[in-house]
Amino acid sequence: MGRKNNIQIIFITIFFLLMFFSINEAYAQQTLFNVPSADVTEKGMIFVQQEGQFSDKFGLFTSYGAYGIGKNTEIDLTLFGVGTKKVRNEVLGFGFKTFIPLHEKSETKLTFGTLLPVSLRGNGIGGYAYSHLSARLPKLKTRFTAGGFVGTTTVFGRDFISFIGAVEQPINKKFGLQVEWYSGKHSNGFLIPGFYYNFPQNATLWVGYQIHNNKVNGDNGFVIELSKIF
Repeated sequence: MGRKNNIQIIFITIFFLLMFFSINEAYAQQTLFNVPSADVTEKGMIFVQQEGQFSDKFGLFTSYGAYGIGKNTEIDLTLFGVGTKKVRNEVLGFGFKTFIPLHEKSETKLTFGTLLPVSLRGNGIGGYAYSHLSARLPKLKTRFTAGGFVGTTTVFGRDFISFIGAVEQPINKKFGLQVEWYSGKHSNGFLIPGFYYNFPQNATLWVGYQIHNNKVNGDNGFVIELSKIF
């Protein structure tokens, strides 16, 4: 069976798995854009999200799924690297994310997680891990996130250690602003300012613009994400 047929089967399998699990309500955000969020899916709930990155030269797509297993922990399934011939390098990742609450009123958390990415194009198995601290200002509701990220060549084109940071600012119940940054020279090495908007029926849209730290990281372009709470 060819690689194209394998990819189609994986897409179909993930689609039906997500449809099956969607009988549960969901609440979480897997990432802001690329920086892992401090939010973790609650027990027995499901979060799904589709992301697209676009420039004048390529389109790249990522699908997320997360299931809450309790004790501030979720298990994650991610399919990424699906895109045009220039950047296509399909990888299926399995992992988890969890947090330790440090201060309830300020929502201060220590979050950490990992993912085991398996190349669907015969490029082996890689890995990444991250950890960050986050806290929210009591009146403005601004949330600050800062930490570290370690990734391997299988996903990011090179092995690296990176600083990650983010700021989230809700404006009202529907609309908010956010900005994130990965340091370094690798495929996630971008500054991404943007916004989110909550639509009716638990659908949320995120839109941002990624600005590379260095030209070797990739092209500047738009990032669009759509998630659904069932």
